[in-house]
Amino acid sequence: MAEGKIVAGVDTGKLEEFRSAQQKDPVILGLKAKALWEGEMGRATVHIGPYKLNRENIDRPTRQYTTAYGAWKEVEEAVGMVGPTDRQEPVEMALGAMAACVVNSITFNAYRHGIKLDDLEVTVSTDVNPDVLFELRGPEEHTACMQNLRAEIKVKGEGLTPEKLEIIKKLAEHSPVDGLVAQANRITHIVTT
Repeated sequence: MAEGKIVAGVDTGKLEEFRSAQQKDPVILGLKAKALWEGEMGRATVHIGPYKLNRENIDRPTRQYTTAYGAWKEVEEAVGMVGPTDRQEPVEMALGAMAACVVNSITFNAYRHGIKLDDLEVTVSTDVNPDVLFELRGPEEHTACMQNLRAEIKVKGEGLTPEKLEIIKKLAEHSPVDGLVAQANRITHIVTT
């Protein structure tokens, strides 16, 4: 196993071995999230637990995450919920996942382009019109519901030339969650009883 320079807490030799192996025999991650309705409109508890690394099931107590989703108290009041509370809102959580994934995409690749990062901050924002959610528009109009979707990337480091900033912008586009949001992905919906 090649030992490399440690950059931002990662052995770059091992990272390059992984990248090389990935080209020959790709690692596939089997991911899953399960939402359970709480019996009140607009509220769900989401569980994230085991995942698959290729065909190996990875399950340990520290992989068990539970999050209560809903909306903000003011929005719950506006739609008529009895006993409104503040919850984590699903679109915000998706934006947070996108921001974190963009950080990963940039940091796992910047060093290969000679970019030394001292600081990195990614803020993802959008304006949401909930018409599709409330069946006032059809699902084909989802893109009209999220306007001004933007990822603002603030970087600090030595020698950040305009060319290197352009590379960082391109690296952001390699984020899988960025792609999930930005690209037209076809989702298969299966309904069972």
